[in-house]
Amino acid sequence: AQTYRIYGGEDYKVFLGKWASQYDSESIWNKYGDYGSKYSSKSIWNKYSEFGSKYNQYSPWNAYSSNPPALVDDSDNIVGYLTCSYKGDSKMRKLVRYIIENFDEVADDPSEFYKETIRKIW
Repeated sequence: AQTYRIYGGEDYKVFLGKWASQYDSESIWNKYGDYGSKYSSKSIWNKYSEFGSKYNQYSPWNAYSSNPPALVDDSDNIVGYLTCSYKGDSKMRKLVRYIIENFDEVADDPSEFYKETIRKIW
């Protein structure tokens, strides 16, 4: 599976983890890592953090976000956005909308969501 780094915030300077296997310590799908924990301030799963709040402009969960997190490849190219807004491709929008509808369940165990859903479709 392809691995991407995720950056957010102004000018995409804040590292938010990786779109990678749930076994990667920096993966957003690893609930035991800083970027996959629903308690970490660095995590998109913490709904009280800057990048996890559905009201923040830098959050993937804000449908009107002007600056959602970017997926960056090994050549430092932005290949897409982690968003449900118009900036995302249809596959990503559908996935993020599903996550929003089931946020608490996914945030409780992103590793399980990765194993059951992401690994199969990505």
